[in-house]
Amino acid sequence: MQPAADCRVTPAGYARWGRQARAAAGGALLLAGLASPASAQSDAPPPESVAPLPGAPARGPEDQRPIPDYDGREEPTSPGRALLWVPRVLLYPVYLASEYLVRRPLGWLVSTAEREHWPALLFNFFTFGDRQGGIVPTWLIDYGLRPSFGVYAFWNDFLVANNDLRLRVAYGGSDLWQARMTDRFPLGSGTLSLTGLYESRPDSVYYGLGPDEDDARARYYRRQARAFGVYDLPWVRSSRLRLGLGIRELELDGSVRCCDDPSVDEQVQAGAYPPPPGMDQVFGVFDQAMELVLDSRWPLTPANLELASDYVSPPGTGVRWAVRADLAELTGQSLAATEGLADGWLHYGTSLGGYWDITGEQRSLGLTAIVDFVDPLGSGAVPLTDLVTLGGERPLQGYLGNRLLGRSSAALRLEYRWPVAVWLDGELLYETGNVFGKALSGFEPGELRSSFGFGLSAVGQQDHKFQLLLAVGMSPYDAGAQVDSFRFVLGTTAGF
Repeated sequence: MQPAADCRVTPAGYARWGRQARAAAGGALLLAGLASPASAQSDAPPPESVAPLPGAPARGPEDQRPIPDYDGREEPTSPGRALLWVPRVLLYPVYLASEYLVRRPLGWLVSTAEREHWPALLFNFFTFGDRQGGIVPTWLIDYGLRPSFGVYAFWNDFLVANNDLRLRVAYGGSDLWQARMTDRFPLGSGTLSLTGLYESRPDSVYYGLGPDEDDARARYYRRQARAFGVYDLPWVRSSRLRLGLGIRELELDGSVRCCDDPSVDEQVQAGAYPPPPGMDQVFGVFDQAMELVLDSRWPLTPANLELASDYVSPPGTGVRWAVRADLAELTGQSLAATEGLADGWLHYGTSLGGYWDITGEQRSLGLTAIVDFVDPLGSGAVPLTDLVTLGGERPLQGYLGNRLLGRSSAALRLEYRWPVAVWLDGELLYETGNVFGKALSGFEPGELRSSFGFGLSAVGQQDHKFQLLLAVGMSPYDAGAQVDSFRFVLGTTAGF
């Protein structure tokens, strides 16, 4: 039995269908004329000529309709295209850098790669089993931290159909190891992911707590072993519900020095700040997490998109609201220093963003407000690893991860995204915000910091995601809004 044919018709298909229909009709008339006897004479009288409409010029048999000038038609200018000139003028220097330092060299590279068949060679070299599995080199440079290098491996349909295995291992010198493995498979209407990870690094950064931390940078050793599962249930459009359970063990050692910076214990002894909660301790945590996302935007690419599909990405205009919560319970604590940790703590937050696709072609302007809180349950403190943080992959990306720590945070992000290549997006960022005390206590507009950045990142959700970021962080407005941080990121990160 033959499979059903794909009856989708693209706009180009409509044009081809029209030409074929006209040709078929003309051919039928021609065949009908050839089938009639040539010597047969019609007894019907010749048709009378049709008089032209009043005021219309008389046309003879040699007259032909002039060909319309389709190329000369003026398209109406939409308000979005008119307003697009405002960011174009303001960001013209950035455009020059993006055009001549990114897009054109990247275009030359992509064209050369396609002409020389580099993608096929790379795919064949790094993959196996009809490209169902592969091993790819990975690296990450984050200025201010040690660089790391390793491998990323994947195996689709591992053992059974639709069971996907992902692995990433990286090494960055003495005591810097990262290993992460995920097994992902469909369950009901959603997807269940089971992940185990181990990470140890001696270059973790600590500046103190609160919005006005002193410039007393210190390093400490952090080790984490964690196992967790996440159930991801998609809903309407890009909305989804995520539920997670996990257990982890952490070790924080403040006596370790790294990168020509003093250790946390040395800065504490010098009186730069009090001992951080959880420092010089080993403790275990059991996590129960939930995240609900309501997003009116259509997915950029639908799941299970067929190869060579004529699917066109929808406009990116819409609204996104997310609420999240993580209940953590302390399962054990040893090597306690001066202050014990709380029996548990609740981490919760929300974000609300609006996005406007200016041209309807994924050139979107977005504004997002983000707030987060953490509260201890009972007496004791929340360890610094679970405090609200800004910097890194969180808002204020001009700062290193965990640079800003507190009991709460508030941030506002303004971003403009545009497609650079089929698989690559450009992004301009302006962010403002800071960390504060309990329930945003101490919030003052003058305490807000700023961050400016330009970046390139892979389109959509990727298990092995490429990222390029250039960003700066600014001191609080009351302190003069001076540049006090520079961040450069280049490499690939784990998206699973």
